[in-house]
Amino acid sequence: MRLVLVDMDGTVLMGRSLRALAQAFDLEEALAALDREKQQQGLSERQVAHRIAGLFAGLSLRDLYRVFDLIPLTPGACQWIRDQQRRGRAVALVSDSWRPLVERLAGRLGVDEVWANDLEVDRGQLTGKLLPPPCPADLPPDCQRHAVCKLHALRSLAEKYGVAPGEILAVGDGPVDVCMLREAGLGVALNPKTDQVARAADLVVYGDFYDLARAVAAKEARDVQGSGSRIVS
Repeated sequence: MRLVLVDMDGTVLMGRSLRALAQAFDLEEALAALDREKQQQGLSERQVAHRIAGLFAGLSLRDLYRVFDLIPLTPGACQWIRDQQRRGRAVALVSDSWRPLVERLAGRLGVDEVWANDLEVDRGQLTGKLLPPPCPADLPPDCQRHAVCKLHALRSLAEKYGVAPGEILAVGDGPVDVCMLREAGLGVALNPKTDQVARAADLVVYGDFYDLARAVAAKEARDVQGSGSRIVS
């Protein structure tokens, strides 16, 4: 593997940034109402993401950071990322969260790339406008139209680093990660939230990044042994 893509919320972080922010700023009921509206009106994931950003208009980045910084890292995440980099692998945080938050965590962890939704900020305050990254037209038939297309992120970063999808290790936990896990050479579902996520992965791990490291090492060893046996035969 030459490139590593890792989800943030529920993967590198033990919590979810949006949930923590909603709780801190008394927006939980507003989010619940938006979720009901999504079910009733059939809103797309992208439409919902834009509406959610609007709920936080007027808050400052400093307000967000104050809450975000309290979300704990999943045990072993920092060490695992550093180990990947020591092996010569570039590491990217690929998230459907907000770029200012993802970049803040990326700075703490020393990762190489960030792919996320951007936010319009005016004089340090959120305007409520979401600025999603590009989304290609040629999407899979079962695409859920998330604000961040992680399949596009994988393909774009693969092109930037000159690697094939088969040389990419991807780690995620939620429905937004499904296409990324399917496309990667090794897709790992860490504590998958749905059966669909587990089915999309090559490897399912329950636990933390110490458990993930052991499981990936064991799978890579099996793959090497299997490759060797095929060559001998």
